[in-house]
Amino acid sequence: MDDRSLSERRIPRWLVVLVVFTATVALGLTLGVLGLGSSDQRRAGPSVPTAPPTADPRAGTDGRPADAAQQTKDQAEITSLLDRRAAAFRDRDRAAFLATIDPRAPAFRDAQGAAFDNAAHVPFASWEYDIVEAGAFALTDARRTELGGTATATAHVDLVYRIADFDAAPVRSAQYLTFVARDGAWYLAADGDGAPGGLHGSVQAWDLGPVHVLRTDIGIVLGIGGQAAELPSYQKDIETAVVDVGEVWGGEWPGKTVVVVPADQAQMARLLGAEPQQYARIAAVTTGERGASAEGAAADRVIVNPDAFRELGAVERRVVMTHEITHVASRAFTRNWTPTWLSEGFADYVGYLDSGQSVRSAAPELRRDILDGKVPQSLPADEQFTTTHEALPQAYEMGWLACRLIAERWGEAKLVEFYRAVGGPPANGSGPPDQQARLAEAFNGVLGTTPDDFTRAWVAYITAQVQ
Repeated sequence: MDDRSLSERRIPRWLVVLVVFTATVALGLTLGVLGLGSSDQRRAGPSVPTAPPTADPRAGTDGRPADAAQQTKDQAEITSLLDRRAAAFRDRDRAAFLATIDPRAPAFRDAQGAAFDNAAHVPFASWEYDIVEAGAFALTDARRTELGGTATATAHVDLVYRIADFDAAPVRSAQYLTFVARDGAWYLAADGDGAPGGLHGSVQAWDLGPVHVLRTDIGIVLGIGGQAAELPSYQKDIETAVVDVGEVWGGEWPGKTVVVVPADQAQMARLLGAEPQQYARIAAVTTGERGASAEGAAADRVIVNPDAFRELGAVERRVVMTHEITHVASRAFTRNWTPTWLSEGFADYVGYLDSGQSVRSAAPELRRDILDGKVPQSLPADEQFTTTHEALPQAYEMGWLACRLIAERWGEAKLVEFYRAVGGPPANGSGPPDQQARLAEAFNGVLGTTPDDFTRAWVAYITAQVQ
């Protein structure tokens, strides 16, 4: 990848698009980290696990740990504080919400008030806080002195919420919170004290600006800041894409999605916990949980890179949105052992259907390589799909043509069957299958071929297609 800015780089017709599958369904998590445990492993409501022996979830300003009885009392009071905070948010009671904030933290209070206001139009079905780990990080002596109060505490807390009519399961958003006790009451004092230790909370859309909302039965668009005027065009893209995806994948998915439109590429990166340049070549990202059932964890998000999207024509926008919603639909059959060439290639296959795009126009980088004598001899490895890989366009193009070959030679229904076979659950009582072993089973059982024979056929196919 070169170092030129997006404005200096051509937005190619192959349209790099990316799916980010996470261990939790949350928007502001770091690509590749994303691990708080699947949502079915925790209760949706608040809970206070017992702190590990080495943790110090409550310490006075002198730094001495509290006794067990006091610690239990403090944890119960902090849980009650979070329950009140959640109820105030659900009731849209701004005064009650801000009453949970430390009165000696005016800047933090202002930021929390702004986020509360920014989320006013988002239709939430639920909003709770779940204490994942008490004493998740330590405060320095200087920080405890600065806070004052009679005691301090820290915790990893998940914000657990659902958007009405669109999330069948809750989104879990990590927060690393600091609490302080004053005059016999606990308050929330900060959400950034874990950062020096690498504990960065997730960023949600309402943390970045006012959220404008446009919804229909099959899609809801959340636009941040001044995006209101652009939302109808995104909604139109969603409606077209949902129909296109359903015609290929079938009806075994909710048939609706949530699209987040940041103000710019920098906001997109903040939502994903990444550096902005990491997404300079990416038109959109889908977050979701690998292998989650369509009924049990439909909390995917399509996050658009508006800087790239604005440079696309109508056909290209349709390709991108259809690609991303294909990931939403196929999530239940996309596992850790699903090769990226298959998940991305299948999404491109659906995206390019009826687009009028030829191989020459949709795979220019791969075509150039092959015409220069650099003919790939193997399907692209997962690492070739990292956002900064120099041959990222070619990886997408190779995956697309592999899926296109399956659809042309064996039929579109067989391509879908092959995808489901590769991403099916492991045998009862067994661990995750080996990727290559599962691929071999699917090639043989669904297509009646072998990985080696398919690869040879694919090399011949891509060589012929680019001429």
